[in-house]
Amino acid sequence: MKYNGIIESKLRIIEENTGIIKNWKIRSLRELQENPMLHLAVERALQIAIEAMIDVAERIVALNKIPPQDSSASNLKKLHELNIIRNATDYSEMIRFRNFIVQRYEKIDLEIIFNIITNKLDLFIQFVDEIRKA
Repeated sequence: MKYNGIIESKLRIIEENTGIIKNWKIRSLRELQENPMLHLAVERALQIAIEAMIDVAERIVALNKIPPQDSSASNLKKLHELNIIRNATDYSEMIRFRNFIVQRYEKIDLEIIFNIITNKLDLFIQFVDEIRKA
């Protein structure tokens, strides 16, 4: 299915933000702990990438004439049901992280952020690839 320019621009936002994080080459949790500006920048870049992922899912659900879902995770499940993405679980974890940083902004565990940037950053690119191949 060909998607509109809005979806493609959101996919580019995901790529740009994950690319920025990768270019910072953060090698240790200590780097985040000792550099508040870096910690906040990574947190914000992740939030933007996740927001774009949420927007993409919502738009694709709407384009498929499916009624709006009650949550962002439900939109991802719909993408899975439509065979657009292989698995909604990993992406849903990202949405839970986004909800956490938005609602509990005063204290974010830097270990969680470090885990995402070292072990899960490629999930964003996987999401982009799956959407583009659909």
